[in-house]
Amino acid sequence: MAEINRESEEEIIRQIQEGNIDAYKILVDRYADEIANLCFRYLSDATAAEDATQDVFLKAYRALEHWEPRAKFKTWLYRIAINHCINIIRRKNLVPFTPLEGTTHHNPGNPVTAQHPSGQPSAEARAIEQERRQLIYRTIMELPENQRQVIILYYYQNLSYKEMAEILNVSVSSIESRLFRAKKNLAKKLEKLKDRL
Repeated sequence: MAEINRESEEEIIRQIQEGNIDAYKILVDRYADEIANLCFRYLSDATAAEDATQDVFLKAYRALEHWEPRAKFKTWLYRIAINHCINIIRRKNLVPFTPLEGTTHHNPGNPVTAQHPSGQPSAEARAIEQERRQLIYRTIMELPENQRQVIILYYYQNLSYKEMAEILNVSVSSIESRLFRAKKNLAKKLEKLKDRL
């Protein structure tokens, strides 16, 4: 799908606010994968993430009459999704867990060095890497909420400092500070687990 610029997004929202319910599908199609991924990173359960994604879009639709163009729709939607996921975690007292799969431009990952003769990582190497990634993710989920949020948004959602600041409604310098503290705390926690990594 073609990228929706801010002006056309505002026009789509205006149409929805004027009663064109079908126009909402354009926004859902545009952001569904991003919101589902974000929900999965928080909830660590595909079914729960799918349900949360639907809830987020329903909440956003119901609240759209209050949306103001001073905030980007994406920023506003992410804020709804994050708050919704945090509420689910608190309500159900969930302990999130998600394996760290794939790489991002912020997280180039560590290659698994043990190779099968075919050139692919061996099953044992893949299992060890998976276990390592799970341990790192569980450690991330132990961070204070404001630090965990910036780690997830930066490393998993690939957002810029500016986008994170808009979503979390804080300054860019606050994001920089939170990310610095999060990395420092994470490094400290991982140092204690180095024999398991």
